[in-house]
Amino acid sequence: MDKEKKHISKKVWIITGVLAVGIGIAGFYLGKEKGRDLPATSRHYSENKVIATIGDTKIKEKELKNVMEPLFYMNGKTKMTDEEIDYYEQNMIDHIVTTETLYKDAVKNKFKLDKKTIDEQYSNYMATISKTFGLDEEAYLKQFGITKDEMRKSIEKEAVAAKYIEEKSQVTDKQVEDYYNKNKKDFNQISASHILIKNTDENGKKLDDAKLKENKKLAEDILKQALEGGDFAQLAKKYSEDGSAQSGGDLGYFGKGDMVAEFEKAAFTLNDGEIYPKIVETQYGYHIIKKTGEKEMSFDDVKENLKEQLVVEKQNSLIDKLTKEYKVDVKK
Repeated sequence: MDKEKKHISKKVWIITGVLAVGIGIAGFYLGKEKGRDLPATSRHYSENKVIATIGDTKIKEKELKNVMEPLFYMNGKTKMTDEEIDYYEQNMIDHIVTTETLYKDAVKNKFKLDKKTIDEQYSNYMATISKTFGLDEEAYLKQFGITKDEMRKSIEKEAVAAKYIEEKSQVTDKQVEDYYNKNKKDFNQISASHILIKNTDENGKKLDDAKLKENKKLAEDILKQALEGGDFAQLAKKYSEDGSAQSGGDLGYFGKGDMVAEFEKAAFTLNDGEIYPKIVETQYGYHIIKKTGEKEMSFDDVKENLKEQLVVEKQNSLIDKLTKEYKVDVKK
């Protein structure tokens, strides 16, 4: 079973939206060299339709168009499905709205970057376009119907938002160490072995009811053998449908948040050498779980990841606060 890393649910990714446009440009021009004149994917975007409001600020579809059309060109003759387009649109809208919200609060708090910094950001971006794709500023702006003022303002907002949230979410080494000392047990890792009987077919499709019943019965029979003293590793090698089968079901060490919730909850209740007395069902199937060890993680082991986690939590907290404060309303 793959370890599923449970990251913070709403990470704030402050990367320049123009970078996405740049990637799209790359696809378009490389495509033209291969005789690809028009993308297979298209979607109409209105210039003035409002897709979100942040206080009295209106976000219009034109801003979405500016980042989506290059993406269509990047895909060339590969037609994107409506679901794929919707997915990318939602991500772009989230990014645009988050950036605008942070920028709005930065301005309110008189936080800004000097003209020289913005000039450098703009020049560096255009230099990258020219050097990488042989496309000058005028051609770039003309191709996607973006004015220089619009592009410059977009770069300014991205830069200000990124710097603003960076300063608002700083975490000191002492804060990280204090958190660790108060929550040491949460950083313990355990090792476990498991036997998996899947509830899906080779294509990931859920099995029919009859097959599910059969597989669950098999899992229960294996659990009974294990609880009665059967060799767990040999049972795993014989029955498990997981990649860990040949190593006796050994999953190695993992911490809280590394496994899917149902598996984690069961595994962390066990003592060393103990087998969980019930079948544990997850999205992967039916598990028989045995805890094989436990170790304490030192502060040095977790410091960097913990600091990143605390920074992200502060970012999320700020975004949640500003979303309410500015009455953010996404309409699309």
